[in-house]
Amino acid sequence: MRIRATVATATAAALSAALAVTVLAAPAAGADQDDSSKFSTIDVNHDWQDSTVGVEAAKKRLIPISATVTDPQGVKSVSIELRHGDDPATADGIMTASATCHKINEITSWCEAMLTADPRVNLRSNALAGLWLLSFTAVDGEGNVTRGDGIDLTAFARIKRTTYMTQTDATPEPVTKGKNLTVKAQMTVASWEKNKNVPLIGHQVLLQYRKGTSGAFVTLKKIKTDRNGWATATVKATADGAYRYTFEGTSLTQATPGWTDYVDVK
Repeated sequence: MRIRATVATATAAALSAALAVTVLAAPAAGADQDDSSKFSTIDVNHDWQDSTVGVEAAKKRLIPISATVTDPQGVKSVSIELRHGDDPATADGIMTASATCHKINEITSWCEAMLTADPRVNLRSNALAGLWLLSFTAVDGEGNVTRGDGIDLTAFARIKRTTYMTQTDATPEPVTKGKNLTVKAQMTVASWEKNKNVPLIGHQVLLQYRKGTSGAFVTLKKIKTDRNGWATATVKATADGAYRYTFEGTSLTQATPGWTDYVDVK
């Protein structure tokens, strides 16, 4: 009886929609374990933004994960797991689901599972934001089991807390050319622990400006949010144009742009 995790060709991608947490399908009692199944073309959340998925404060987020599985004896079943932590034995967060497999030929199947991230069930702590490793368990037509671990496969999901930016407000309006404008906006972030949005404190946001009604935004200043999540900056009014704040995100929080405020300069 051989026990060895398969290293597969992995294409890690990002997260976003699909099903509820189910129990990881366990191999039949006494099943042999080998490394015959191969996993390839791995896709997490339809390859969206480097495997990133944002989860709100109190809403479930469904995560589609798929792979092509090949085994000389055919593919009987596949289950998929995401875990927070390098060691499966000490992981502090786990999401699992059984995959639905569609047969391509006698030895190859395309399999997809929908995992659920839920702040009320498996994301109760904000500390669970970040990198989640991906693992597969496949059972072939003869009952042999292959376990492909996320570390070997370099497949993962980046599960982040969603962030929000209020409408940017530039005052006074209209403004005389050369006079000061005060530009404000508030940042909040999903708290999985409190199941509500809370101020995003001490994070850098970019104050940006676009002259006229088209063209690229230019960064004017980098501002840190205060204890209530507010970003406030003063700039000189030069010409008609739009102001906005934007947040580039972190390894734990999702990026978000702010709504613009167009200012007439007299």
